Amino acid sequence: MLVTRDDFRNLKVQEELSYNSVDNVAYPRELVDRAMKRRESVDDGIKPPWAKLEGGFALRPGELVLAGGYSGHGKSAVMSQWGLHAAAHGHRVGFISLELPAEWLFDQLASFSAVVPETPEPYLKEFAQWMDERLYIYDKVDVMTPEEALQAVIGLVKFFGCQLVVLDCLFMVSLADDLEQERAFSQKLAAIAKGMGVCLVLVHHMRKPAGKEGEKHIPTKHDFIGSSHLVNVSSSVLIVHEDKEKTKKRNQGEEVDDDFPDINLVVAKQRYHRYEGRTGYWLHDKVRLLCNSKRREYKPIEIRQQLREKANA
Repeated sequence: MLVTRDDFRNLKVQEELSYNSVDNVAYPRELVDRAMKRRESVDDGIKPPWAKLEGGFALRPGELVLAGGYSGHGKSAVMSQWGLHAAAHGHRVGFISLELPAEWLFDQLASFSAVVPETPEPYLKEFAQWMDERLYIYDKVDVMTPEEALQAVIGLVKFFGCQLVVLDCLFMVSLADDLEQERAFSQKLAAIAKGMGVCLVLVHHMRKPAGKEGEKHIPTKHDFIGSSHLVNVSSSVLIVHEDKEKTKKRNQGEEVDDDFPDINLVVAKQRYHRYEGRTGYWLHDKVRLLCNSKRREYKPIEIRQQLREKANA
């Protein structure tokens, strides 16, 4: 009889081929060390820029993280802040930002590092020197095919050693609204993250909210546009939500209740950690940085001091 591996409906065939699965069975005594290692590594990864989230969430190697929010609610800025924080702590970070030109993103990161709206050219040069071998930006603003996107991710990891890669955003990958292609693409991203030991963040949009609340409604993991498989295949899900009404009032000089945060960051799913929940942040007065409290304080990065230390090493 000709035995084919694809004939999964024929149980007799599967019985004859079942010997192939024997090596994949783990015995309990073999799992003790692995279980202890998993416990110890749960807090490994790139820590968040905000103290209130430390110990609850990290961008861990081997994981695909889905990050989303309504259009204009700051999801890209949040990931830029986190990427800058990662670079400041010695991690190599890659951005595939298909909606922002490389120079715009670079300029934004520089302003974030100095906590000013715009940095002078001499500072930009110092920032570029400090970011050498820390920051890699894929220089293309255009729609990508799924194959190009996967190749870009792999290239940033394989050739530049990136430990965090942010792909922003899924809408700019030409999947032609094909949910099956979307499923296959997200599975490949998850496989790359796991196989190459990198944290891969996929930025995506939420459905336009319905009902009287509109964008006041904080979305859930079920509100992402597209297939539910995006959430299912991701190790973690982050949601960014801004109180747009409060921001508008503040910008117009009106009085607001500042005891309530400007932006909520929701950990809506975390496969390898117990924490799920919501933390609130306040936007800095000068730049779109999330701050821990209503004092709206954020410490600039001492890049000049680090450059001097590097030169004297």
